[in-house]
Amino acid sequence: MRLGVITNPHSGRNRRQLAEVRRLLDTSGRVRHIVTEDSDSIPRALAAFADQGVDVVGINGGDGSVAHVLTALMHASPFASPPLLCALPGGTTNVTVGDVGIRGTLGTAILKLLGWLHTGDARAAIVQRPVIGVSATGGASLGCGLVFGAGAVVHGIEYWHEQVRSRGMRSELSSGVAMIRTLWGMIHDHDGFGEALRIGITRSDGAHSDGEFMLLVISALERLFLGIHPFWEGGDGHLHFTASERHAAHFARALPRLLRGRATAFMDREHGYHSARLDTVELDFRSAFTLDGELHHPAPGDAPMRVGVAGTARFLRI
Repeated sequence: MRLGVITNPHSGRNRRQLAEVRRLLDTSGRVRHIVTEDSDSIPRALAAFADQGVDVVGINGGDGSVAHVLTALMHASPFASPPLLCALPGGTTNVTVGDVGIRGTLGTAILKLLGWLHTGDARAAIVQRPVIGVSATGGASLGCGLVFGAGAVVHGIEYWHEQVRSRGMRSELSSGVAMIRTLWGMIHDHDGFGEALRIGITRSDGAHSDGEFMLLVISALERLFLGIHPFWEGGDGHLHFTASERHAAHFARALPRLLRGRATAFMDREHGYHSARLDTVELDFRSAFTLDGELHHPAPGDAPMRVGVAGTARFLRI
């Protein structure tokens, strides 16, 4: 196998760490390393890897970097066969790594990857995940990723940027801090946290809802940060879907079980809680959404948007 690694130098890592990444990757003659200056450079890096026979692509960046790679591969992949992907913990947030990547410090993760490349690793597993594709009315793509969110998810990311990241905190712990503050604000109707979002939801199983929602998450991952898994209903679809209405019954009491995906008797559609496994969801709303931690602001004519399965991706997990 031949490995190619994309490094995003703007993921919150300093020059010393970038130099250490270069040093570790240069020890192997079977590694091609490209530092991308921006997201527009990623398709060119992938094309270079395809020309050089790379079949394993390491992504040294955060969740946003993984999303950009997936978007490029889903829309116009230069590879004859889809490459095996490896998410490295090189970003400011690394939710993807927790489910399908290599955990630990960045240096340790790179050493594990190189060890697997040269000698194998009994702990390694190849896992497959669906890739979420978001498209506007008319079919124009708005991006691909692994976790889509609206409502409180957007508020939490905005809080993270303004109050958490600016103070030097990052990683899963920082995401947890932002989540706790956001949920606390929702429960107590604090300004900036308790604003409901009017959404029309049409699910692939035929169910339709039109109301005020506080929280909406669609995930291709089995595990979010800190082990959160807020999905509980079954179904034949490939994507996990959960939404909570503005006046969901006993929200504060239900929240711990909601986050763990363990519904109580009253957590159903009648009481404002929605969860299912679906292949597509049509969402009619005109506000920001997030895809793998990056905020998107759709144009007025983009709604309703379709969130569905754009394809599949294979990840190396150690």
